[in-house]
Amino acid sequence: MFIRGLFFLLLFILCDVSIFAQKKTTSKIDQVVTKEEAEAHLSFLAADEMRGRNTGSPEIDIAANYLAAQYKLRGVKPVQGANGYFQPVELKEIKAPAAAVLIIGSDTFKLNNDLLFVSGGNISQENEIVFLGYGSAEDFEKTDVKGKIVVTYAGTRTTANAVQAMLTDTPQKNQLAFAKGATALIEIMAFPGLPWQGMVKFISGDRMITSKDGIDTFPHLFLKNSEAAGIKALLSSKKATGNLYVSSNPHKIIKAKNVIGVIEGTDPVLRNEYVVLTAHYDHVGVKKNSSPDSIYNGARDDGIGTVALLQSANFLGKNPPKRSVILLAVTGEEKGLLGSEWYANHPLIPLNKTVFNLNCDGAGYNDKTIVSIFDFNRTGVDEWVNQACKAYGLIPKGDPAPEQNLYERSDNVNFAVKGVPAMNFAPGVKAFDQELFLYYHQPADEVSSLDMEYLERYYRSFVYTAYLISNATDRPVWKSGDRFEEAGKRLYGK
Repeated sequence: MFIRGLFFLLLFILCDVSIFAQKKTTSKIDQVVTKEEAEAHLSFLAADEMRGRNTGSPEIDIAANYLAAQYKLRGVKPVQGANGYFQPVELKEIKAPAAAVLIIGSDTFKLNNDLLFVSGGNISQENEIVFLGYGSAEDFEKTDVKGKIVVTYAGTRTTANAVQAMLTDTPQKNQLAFAKGATALIEIMAFPGLPWQGMVKFISGDRMITSKDGIDTFPHLFLKNSEAAGIKALLSSKKATGNLYVSSNPHKIIKAKNVIGVIEGTDPVLRNEYVVLTAHYDHVGVKKNSSPDSIYNGARDDGIGTVALLQSANFLGKNPPKRSVILLAVTGEEKGLLGSEWYANHPLIPLNKTVFNLNCDGAGYNDKTIVSIFDFNRTGVDEWVNQACKAYGLIPKGDPAPEQNLYERSDNVNFAVKGVPAMNFAPGVKAFDQELFLYYHQPADEVSSLDMEYLERYYRSFVYTAYLISNATDRPVWKSGDRFEEAGKRLYGK
């Protein structure tokens, strides 16, 4: 009885100590993370004078300078290799091509009707065409593609939809085809129910891409899936002779920058591991529309996330955790996740030392009782997310619209593709309804429309989540069978 009683006494003491430690931490967060400070930051970043913080605009440079000043004020240190608090990001604005034609057998496929220009330069050649299935690394190893036009299906055998294919699979396949010496890459969009005209609207206009040495001139196109005889013959025989002609327009160089700083950890061992907090500070700028207001202020998307970084800097700068924390405000998210793509390909701190990415991005909110998590049960951090949200009276909920593939549509995916466990911590969305779209990418998305009481609890739960992950003994890891598990094993050598 004595031993049993002692056991329960020790258990009670440990629980009491744990509760006391949590209350001590949340009390410190409450003093530092306030709605008044959050509203002040938002009022600057999402003001009309910032003209929607479009990538490449003078106003987004003002926002970058503001973030850098806030980092410095809060004791966030520059990262070695950065220009102060800035990481230059090299972007190119692609103009729609003048023409593009693909001829296979007796079939002719034309720009927009059947072909979409993704990137690259001019080409005019009759050449051998090889079909490589889904174009995996193994497929490229089996076939000599040097000097040939490569055709593949878009995505992989397990890719759920075209969005996932374009954001995660296509860039890797493009780089692989270029490295193997192909003269062009054409991907067949064979996803069931894919609205081709929607693809045309999304891709056929002017776009931005990250600049890549050499590969910038490598022609890359999408091809509409069809029952054309030329396509069927190519899929059957795996090769054909064809003609590809692309007349592209000159590209414009866009100077951009990520804003980066680091808070050094306190543990002599864990300080060499990094948790990276991300949010994008760009929005969509000024657009012509039927409304008198043409400025898309972007208070929600992603002013909220950008301020989450500043709130984190304020608390973690005063209360550094065991692990080091990178604060990374990325540019060009609205142009295709470009700033985070650039960082993932040019990391200032090695990715194999980066143990987790906690991203903060969302379309807004329509449920002020929850936080939306993209995705649960993938990286082993659910316990800390639950603890942090519960402390502030919020309920963490999973993806409300899995069919929209939201995990793949924010900056966290560029870390995940490289193998870094990653999660997006977003304001509460119960459904994609009229309330949400009243503000999402609309001029109405201004600071005056925000509920700062809700955002205060949201910010506190975000900061607490970051603190718990950065102090945890165990490193986050991809769950067995996850889409990015193998990339994680390659990155960390496990």
